[in-house]
Amino acid sequence: MNLDLAPWILAWCALAMACGGLIKGVLGIGTPLLTVPMMALVLPVHEAVVIMAIPVVVANLWQAYDAEQPLETVKRFWPALTALLAGTWFGVWILSGIEERVLLTVVGIMVICFTLIQGSRRKIMIPARFERSAGVAFCGSAGLIGGLSSMFGPMMILYLVSLPTLAKDKFVNTISFLYVGAVVPWAVLLVVMGVMDARLALISGLAVIPLSAGLLVGRSIRKYVKDSIFYRLILGVLIVSGGSMIWRALL
Repeated sequence: MNLDLAPWILAWCALAMACGGLIKGVLGIGTPLLTVPMMALVLPVHEAVVIMAIPVVVANLWQAYDAEQPLETVKRFWPALTALLAGTWFGVWILSGIEERVLLTVVGIMVICFTLIQGSRRKIMIPARFERSAGVAFCGSAGLIGGLSSMFGPMMILYLVSLPTLAKDKFVNTISFLYVGAVVPWAVLLVVMGVMDARLALISGLAVIPLSAGLLVGRSIRKYVKDSIFYRLILGVLIVSGGSMIWRALL
């Protein structure tokens, strides 16, 4: 099948995917925040978003499968995953009438404010007895917001960085497990609703190759990153996420 793209555009998209995989391998998050804007320099924005579908699903399934003690993660966070799934479907099918710009602006401001607090001495921690209920609230909200805007990450990340017992590798394993519950239904919707055609599906499938290469390199780098630096990088990604939501609302 003809991809209908110049070789230099394909090369640039492959580089974007490799960079996105590198960040995903190190932090477990952040792939679309880097990859979509890079590809949008040479492709229409909606195509850049759709091309991410298969690589994001593969990357999160890979990291979730590669996790240590996956059954423990499932047992601990299944209520959060259930809320995320429910929120995603409600966001897509029921709440489509909500003004997206207002929602993104409010949530973007909340994410930035919360992140600044988490980076200060007044860091908020969720007690163990409230972990499941907080997970349902945060991840249900993540599903609602993601169903409307495709931005699932910020609320999930806010939840996980507020858990005092989550080390960096466990953070990556858990965020990948939760992301699977968000991006798989999202990718299915793209196909069912006809947004992903055969051409974009082929490009998206090929994009898995450079993203996987970056993921492998990033995973090997993560072991050398101290927990304190790791969480500072996560907070940096959150600030960018909040800013991205506000920027998107203003477009």
